[in-house]
Amino acid sequence: MKQIKYSDRISNIEISTLRQLFDKAPKEAINLGLGEIQFQTPDIITDFAIDIIKHKNILYTPNAGLIELQIAIANYYEIPLNGNVCVTSGAEEAIFASLFSYINKGDEVLIANPTYLAYKTIIEMLDGITVEFNLNPNSDFALDYIDFENKISSKTKILLLNNPSNPTGRCFSEKEVDFMISKCEEHNVLIIVDEIYRELYIRSRPSSLLNYQGKIIVISGISKSHSMSGWRIGWAMSNDPYLIKPIITSHQYICTCAPFISQKAAIIALSEKGMEAQNRIREELTKNREYVIQQLKPLQTEIHILENTSSPYLFIKVNVEVMNLVNTLVKNGLIIIPGLSFGSNGKHWIRLNYGINKKKLAKGLHIFKKYIKLLNR
Repeated sequence: MKQIKYSDRISNIEISTLRQLFDKAPKEAINLGLGEIQFQTPDIITDFAIDIIKHKNILYTPNAGLIELQIAIANYYEIPLNGNVCVTSGAEEAIFASLFSYINKGDEVLIANPTYLAYKTIIEMLDGITVEFNLNPNSDFALDYIDFENKISSKTKILLLNNPSNPTGRCFSEKEVDFMISKCEEHNVLIIVDEIYRELYIRSRPSSLLNYQGKIIVISGISKSHSMSGWRIGWAMSNDPYLIKPIITSHQYICTCAPFISQKAAIIALSEKGMEAQNRIREELTKNREYVIQQLKPLQTEIHILENTSSPYLFIKVNVEVMNLVNTLVKNGLIIIPGLSFGSNGKHWIRLNYGINKKKLAKGLHIFKKYIKLLNR
């Protein structure tokens, strides 16, 4: 019997590198490649959600989200609420709905090289064209100003940023942000910035781009900050409600609304007590980060660790063939992600997630140290 043909937009899309590695790995493999904080959701949030389930009728919410949650999000940014928030089913849906609302066939979208691997796929699914600008791996992935300006054309519609960056764990400097905003204003380019790692800072919380003037939409959520990836709550927000209006419409037809229970839980997550719980997650991550750095110090001749500023990731340059290392580690029970998955400028690098319990982290690092030494002989 003849098979039904897939749509053109999906037929050439492959499963992610992480999924391919996961499928190869032994059942009990330690996953330091997953883009998730593998800690428990704080009790203050789960206890409240249980109470909601017991005592509330679980219904649809307004398309843009419960008004109490919209207020909580606006208060988080210290910006008045005026139709400028859309609550979504995770930041990933916020990214998709935002791009869906603005990309026409043939529009160019600027993305960094390296950056979060899903951006390029989503853009191409929507018949957009990705144009990559360089972050220089020889200068701690700093912005290449000349290359950025040269990549803007009459077809450029959107600049899509990840700040703090996945995979580098670094933030753009104020100078870099000012430069990019000025060039986007000059060429009438919309800025969409994914700030999902903002609360996982090491020393000081980075500024949101909502603090800047310009045509800017900020994407974020509580999946990373509050260890709530499975709760699926994100949002798109702007100072300008005009920019959010089409996203609310797109979101309505993608999933109607984010889950009622998760929205209620998110209100608690963004409360004073919820943010205190979040801070404990951040502190635990910081301890894990210091532990990893100390454990990897003896490998100074084999690796170089990029100093991150806000994320659960360390981006590590290795002096061996990356895919050989990655495949060797997978066979021996450890999953990490090759930097090439995030763009050609990551080709000599790997990404390691330290947002996991200490026991598993220690075991994973033992495997990593063992095989990086063997492959360097």
